[in-house]
Amino acid sequence: MWPRICPIAWFSLITLSGFAGVGFAYDVVDVKNGATITGKVAFTGTLPHVPRRFEVRNGPEVCGPERVLTKLVVREGRVQGVVIALEGVEKGKPFPSHRETATGQGRGAFQYAGGHAMNLGVQLEKCSFGPFTGVIRADEPVRFVNHDPIKHTLHTYSLKGRKANIMRTMHTQSLRAQGQTDKVFPAKKLRHASAVVLTCDRHDFMENWLYMVKNPYYAISGESGNFEIGHVPPGDYTLVAWHPVLGTKKQRVTVSANGRLPVDFEFVK
Repeated sequence: MWPRICPIAWFSLITLSGFAGVGFAYDVVDVKNGATITGKVAFTGTLPHVPRRFEVRNGPEVCGPERVLTKLVVREGRVQGVVIALEGVEKGKPFPSHRETATGQGRGAFQYAGGHAMNLGVQLEKCSFGPFTGVIRADEPVRFVNHDPIKHTLHTYSLKGRKANIMRTMHTQSLRAQGQTDKVFPAKKLRHASAVVLTCDRHDFMENWLYMVKNPYYAISGESGNFEIGHVPPGDYTLVAWHPVLGTKKQRVTVSANGRLPVDFEFVK
């Protein structure tokens, strides 16, 4: 059982720094003769996770009387929510601008402003941080905005191997609409981390996982299990497929100029 993590009041600014003890050197440049990696993520076997139901005792008028935490979504053998990340790209396209919103009763969202940095903002709404999986980049501030009329208590953990180690517990603090608190995590807290976990100790069903990436060459598999990563500079890389329930798979890939490379992943349980 993972430890419980979520203090958010209205605004909190977090800086996650020092991933693996090194900086994130990535340069934005024009990509010529870029390629595209496409593929799908499949699952075979018995599902290792059953959705869990929770009776809401704190703020049911906002969250609803009952909530369900679904950590793994598989439809017709295809997996949704798997993070696909290309490792080893040191320069290339800018970070994309996109918004990923939770489904179901929650309306939280991960807002990626993009550009030369990821610029992640977590929009908390209807007792939800956002989708179950997303991405994060160290050495960047992350802004949390709570749109709910009730208080949440944000905790964050770093994932190291198969263990969830507490990074830092933010103190519970009531803030008005314009209140803001800055927190900085020490560099050692993210050394060798592969992901960050968000939870709320007031609402056990609030749990989200953010995979650590160093560049903008990532995607998250959709409802059909498909993914696409474009404008990839030619070269040799490692393509990673990661999901907090299923684990990690890796493939070495060679990307050719103007090419279109199909790469599929299959998780078996």
